[in-house]
Amino acid sequence: MKLESIRTFLSTLLEYRGVRITQTFNSEDGKTLIVQCEPSTGELVIREVSSGMAWEYKTLEEAAQFIDSYLHPETPKVNA
Repeated sequence: MKLESIRTFLSTLLEYRGVRITQTFNSEDGKTLIVQCEPSTGELVIREVSSGMAWEYKTLEEAAQFIDSYLHPETPKVNA
C-alpha cells in the first residue's frame, strides 16, 4: 500500500472521529495493525495485534509514516 493511500484512510478516520471506525493494515510478513481515532482526543491509536503494543499519534503525517515504515520495512544494505 502506498503512503498516499495510507494518508487517505487515516484522513477518513479523523473526519469521522465521533464514530468508532477501525482500519486494519496487514504487512507482507503477516503482522496486523489496527488503527482507530480516539474520539475524545482526536489522536490516532495504532495497535499491533500479535504483541499488543500500542502507539498514539497526534498528526496524520506521523501516523502515516509509522504505518508505511511498518508495512514496508527497509531492507538492510550489505556492503560487498
